[in-house]
Amino acid sequence: MNLSEHVHVTWALHVEMSVAERPELTRVIGVPRDAPSYWVVEAYRLSLGLEPEGPEPEEGADPPPLIDLVPWRCEKQQVSIPGVAEAVDVTIRGPFQTTMGDPRVAVVEAGGDPSDERFATAGWQVQRPPFRAEHVAFELAQRFGLVQPRLDSMTVGRFGDGLHSFSPLAALCESLPPVRRLALLAHLEKTGLIDAGVPDAEIVDAATVDGATAESATAGLRMLVARIGSDGVEQDPSDGWLPRAVVSEAVDALDWSDATPDLPDPVEALVVVARRTKAVRRLRGRVVVTHLGHALASGDVRAFRRIIDVVRAIGREGLIPSGQPRKVTLALLAVADGSAAAFDELPEVVERGEAAVAEGRGGGARSSEWSLRSHRESGARRGSGERYAVQRVVESLCALSSPAEFGSITPAMRAVARAALR
Repeated sequence: MNLSEHVHVTWALHVEMSVAERPELTRVIGVPRDAPSYWVVEAYRLSLGLEPEGPEPEEGADPPPLIDLVPWRCEKQQVSIPGVAEAVDVTIRGPFQTTMGDPRVAVVEAGGDPSDERFATAGWQVQRPPFRAEHVAFELAQRFGLVQPRLDSMTVGRFGDGLHSFSPLAALCESLPPVRRLALLAHLEKTGLIDAGVPDAEIVDAATVDGATAESATAGLRMLVARIGSDGVEQDPSDGWLPRAVVSEAVDALDWSDATPDLPDPVEALVVVARRTKAVRRLRGRVVVTHLGHALASGDVRAFRRIIDVVRAIGREGLIPSGQPRKVTLALLAVADGSAAAFDELPEVVERGEAAVAEGRGGGARSSEWSLRSHRESGARRGSGERYAVQRVVESLCALSSPAEFGSITPAMRAVARAALR
């Protein structure tokens, strides 16, 4: 990758300072568009051979004039600058792109040479110096520094190639101390997860090119769609959705094992994914299969992206789009990179990630055990917190299990987890 394509420098405004009928006092000062107004005044006074006044004047002195550096808000202004004039006209132009290495504050244009005879008769110890652009530029660079380059995070990524700033992996990197962050970036590069420049469609296409991945990932939905049939089924009187008996038939036909302490209930998992993907809907007292449901059951690639969207959205309720809970990111990462060979290993891998984050905060990892066993023993139901978000990751991925292999992490699950981290 050519980093120079994504290197930018600060944008600047051009501030014209002039005094009526005094062309020799005209200067155009270039300053960063977020600069305080006293920078402009300091540079202007220095270019006129006057000592600059800092932002904190001596006690009893007048404060520096305020200049509004927003071009669209105030086209022309007038300020009083002691030692120069009571009325100095100010005009803002720009913004303009600066050049790396130039003074951050510079005199862009200057008026005519002053004709004050003091420049010819007085000594350097007392005279006001004549304007020399290169001399003033050096002094301004000493005071305000040089223009520095910056990387465009939206284009090049915040942490190296392909790791976009809105990716949950970028948020995870931000939360880590420097050494852990470097280790994670190397790991992402090694596992190919840092190459997020590939569109989601290509990730899905690569995973389903022979149809085997889509077939194994949608086995549960395919069996459920077949059980519901073209006419649908009557709504369950208790919750108004799919009767458990119908879903149980599909689960039995798949030869999925019953619920275990470390895995979700296969019936609940299948219902949840069917509803979240909008594969089913209610219609006049019945639950019917949608067009999207039929497409998912047939292994359609575009419909398969809906499963990725469901997994990606876990835990983001009420959060900004990039605000995926960190534990969800850690869980998806463990599945995507192969760190967890089975779902019962996720709690330990997630806690190791939390411990790495805690290194940068000067404390150890906070103990917050998560497992389906502890969740059930507490008598809690499915919730909306970060703790339950990890459970929903497992629940959603388990619903993608192959026949006779409920809860076994498959290549299709890893592909979905990888895409959900984008």
